[in-house]
Amino acid sequence: MTKPSGCAALGIDVSKRKVDVALLYPDQRLHSSVFPNDAKGHKRLVAWVKKRGVDQVHVCIEATGVYSLPLALALYQTGYKLSVVNPLRIYGFRKSEMSRNKTDKEDAYLIARFCLLHDPRAWTPLDESRQELRDLHRHLETLKKARQQHLNRLEGKPSKWMQDSLKRTVRHFDREIRRHQERVEEHCTQHDDLQRQRELMFSISGIGMVTATALLAELPDIRQFQSARQLAAYAGVTPTQRQSGSSLSGKSRMSKMGSPRLRRILYMPAVAALRWNPVVKDLAERLKARGKCSMVIIGAVMRKLLHLVYGVLKSGKPFDPAHAQAA
Repeated sequence: MTKPSGCAALGIDVSKRKVDVALLYPDQRLHSSVFPNDAKGHKRLVAWVKKRGVDQVHVCIEATGVYSLPLALALYQTGYKLSVVNPLRIYGFRKSEMSRNKTDKEDAYLIARFCLLHDPRAWTPLDESRQELRDLHRHLETLKKARQQHLNRLEGKPSKWMQDSLKRTVRHFDREIRRHQERVEEHCTQHDDLQRQRELMFSISGIGMVTATALLAELPDIRQFQSARQLAAYAGVTPTQRQSGSSLSGKSRMSKMGSPRLRRILYMPAVAALRWNPVVKDLAERLKARGKCSMVIIGAVMRKLLHLVYGVLKSGKPFDPAHAQAA
């Protein structure tokens, strides 16, 4: 896509303590600098860009979670077009350019070139209530993971003193997990839009309230997707094929080029839906008749569940098996 005249690309490589930036003009002129990755540094970065006298700026950064989100929010407030892209896209672009050097400064320049050439779509932050739900849910996941790690260490039959310490820590995690689960529930019930979307997903056979809450926490605003297929691609559950002439004819596989969190959330509901959801059971039977293996069927069911989620959230109507089968 041709970018508007005078529109420069600002590539930003984010690390814990600093951000390296590269401002690349369409005529390939380049300015670069480094700023602290904190609130003051973000303000200095914006002022630096304004001093360059650019009419339009398209900012591009990689999605690096806690390190990139505060910067992304600060830049979003400036009104610049901002794209937060999957690091896999930048990695693929690096390989396509056969780039041999990897420094923070070079990475910023690479991201700017990617932005200028590919014009990635604009990013919109989650609203405050959804962001809070995401933070709560991810911390709950962290607590559960840490609890399981301590239980695993108990299986190794450590010394009596260590066993007592591990058991005390597990009890602490149990208390924190209960408190956190209560807070998640309270947060959802306090926001009518979150509660309504949760109930819509819960109406789908195979998706329980815990899964509906987890999906709600990890899904972006459904309005940014033009189709259920786009949502499935975002989660990385679309199939990918490997075929070339007569020498390569591999089996189709799940792409996994998307959100691993969503794929983890969808796996067990897919297993449950095989038993309880008539639409999913019908799909599974057709695939089994075609000789597909169990893992391929599970992947297809995960994708189908996301299509159903997209449908109920987009329409605002609960799941109707008869309507879904007719569609």
